[in-house]
Amino acid sequence: MSQQLQVVSKLEMHAVIRFLRAKRCNYTEIYRQLHEVYDENAMSREAIAKWCNMFENGRTDIDEAEREGRPSTATSSEFAARVSENILANRRVTVDEIANKLGISHGSVHKITVKRL
Repeated sequence: MSQQLQVVSKLEMHAVIRFLRAKRCNYTEIYRQLHEVYDENAMSREAIAKWCNMFENGRTDIDEAEREGRPSTATSSEFAARVSENILANRRVTVDEIANKLGISHGSVHKITVKRL
């Protein structure tokens, strides 16, 4: 019986998945082995299948890839300054009014006001 590990990193699990897939283990066997060692800290079947597919399609690194899409710019210091200016100009201004005026999301304005101001 193997020892269960309490501390686990995603990189470690990605490396194990890559190794076991190279040994031609199927998804179910990889899932079983990961859960035997990592218990509730192990990845889900879906995540294991996703990583197996990526390794089969030529991926070699185990790091998390940068996510696709437009990077978040609405919470930059420029927008934080503009939100601050709007609040200082009118203390009764609402989050929605600032969002509409600056053309950014309600959530971005809220994040700026809570975290930065």
